[in-house]
Amino acid sequence: TDWETLADIDCLEPDPKHCNAALQNELLKPFWLGTEKREIDGLWDRECFSKVHSSSLPKGQHVFGSRFHYKIKRDNTSNTLQKLKVLLVIQGNHMEEGTDYEQSFAPVPHSTAGRAVIALAACNGLHLHAMDITQAFIQANWADLPEDIGKVYISQPPGVDEDEGIVYEVLRPLYGH
Repeated sequence: TDWETLADIDCLEPDPKHCNAALQNELLKPFWLGTEKREIDGLWDRECFSKVHSSSLPKGQHVFGSRFHYKIKRDNTSNTLQKLKVLLVIQGNHMEEGTDYEQSFAPVPHSTAGRAVIALAACNGLHLHAMDITQAFIQANWADLPEDIGKVYISQPPGVDEDEGIVYEVLRPLYGH
C-alpha cells in the first residue's frame, strides 16, 4: 500500500470504534489492514506473548478480551490524513471485582516528566525534537511488575487467524482499554 497517497484521501469521518467500522471505508481498508498487521507482527517480534491452548489454563483462569484501537492522525492546519494508528488493547472493562479487579497497570509517563524535560532543555539552551516511538511501552518486562499481578491471558484479536482454542499469555505490558 502506498502511504504517500494517504494524504490525498478525503476523509472527514471520525476514528473507527471497532474493526468493522474501520474496514467499511474501501479507500482506507488496505491501510488499516496493513497497520493492524504491523502492530501484531511488532508485538510478536518483541516477544510480548506466547501461544497457549485454553485447555491448559488453570481452572478459573480469566481470559481478557482483546481488540484493536483505531486512531486517525490528521494535519492540524489542512485536516489531511497523515497516519493511521492501530494499537492492540486488552479489554480491562470486563474485570471482576474480587477476582482480577486490582490487576490494573498502565506504564505511561506522568505529564510532569515531560514538563521537566522541557524545562531542562530551556535552561540549558537545548533544542527538543518530537518523535513517535512505536510500541515504546512494551520495553518493560512482566517480571519487573508487582508480584501480585500474576499471569494475564488475552483472547486473539479480531481478524487474527489462529487455531481454535489458542489464547495469548501476555509477557510484556500492553495498553488497556
